[in-house]
Amino acid sequence: MWIALSFSFSQNSVNTQEPKIPYPWLVFNDKVKVNSVFLRDSTAVSDSVLLLFGGKISRGGLDGHLKMLGGYFEFFMKPSLADTYLRLKNELEELIQMKLLNSKMEIKNHNELLLAVRLLVSEDQCEGRFVFGHQVPTSSKKITKEMLPSTPLRSIDGGGDNSKNELQTLLARAGHGAPTYKTTQLKNKKFRSTVIFNGLNFVGQPSNNNKLAEKSAAAQALLGIVHRCQNISVYVLHNFFRKPMARQLGN
Repeated sequence: MWIALSFSFSQNSVNTQEPKIPYPWLVFNDKVKVNSVFLRDSTAVSDSVLLLFGGKISRGGLDGHLKMLGGYFEFFMKPSLADTYLRLKNELEELIQMKLLNSKMEIKNHNELLLAVRLLVSEDQCEGRFVFGHQVPTSSKKITKEMLPSTPLRSIDGGGDNSKNELQTLLARAGHGAPTYKTTQLKNKKFRSTVIFNGLNFVGQPSNNNKLAEKSAAAQALLGIVHRCQNISVYVLHNFFRKPMARQLGN
């Protein structure tokens, strides 16, 4: 596998039909060099996908500076976010190696790690914003703000009437399907609901009926999404690394 910075598409490539590729990187399997380089079997990826699934990354000389391929590629970001990428990549590689050695290993036992990867990748707006000198378009800076629920936090926390609608609208904007709800009746005759979407589960507070239980679960999901958009690196570290993989392996 090679990664190119300057190229043209082969006429046989499906990407030739695209007027613009909305990603900063292309990973390709085949290249043809004539007067210039032509790519075939290419897939566009974001910074986050390249950092997590590409070559080995190491720290550079500055805080928040990451290097790949011996410094051929360089990425600059906040130090806390750089720490997040390094930790996620290391634990993800450990998980992949364990799966290769033991094909019967249950991946679902490592949900915290996989959910953290999904959250970080889904937050990447595919701007190439970690490359030195890259100017992020003003419109792209507004994406996160526009995707946040319009309902005040105090209303969401209380499981307001619009929490289910807000959640469904937010997921639709992000390109995800409608959430599903699973509700159980507790011993005290109250109801507790879990909302499930994109591999994530959020559990609501005990409520007097099924309808209120679903609203509460939706409210908890919205709070989690809002907090993640406000500070993705802090959210990932504090909510999904409470049980590091090394500690889980020792159990």
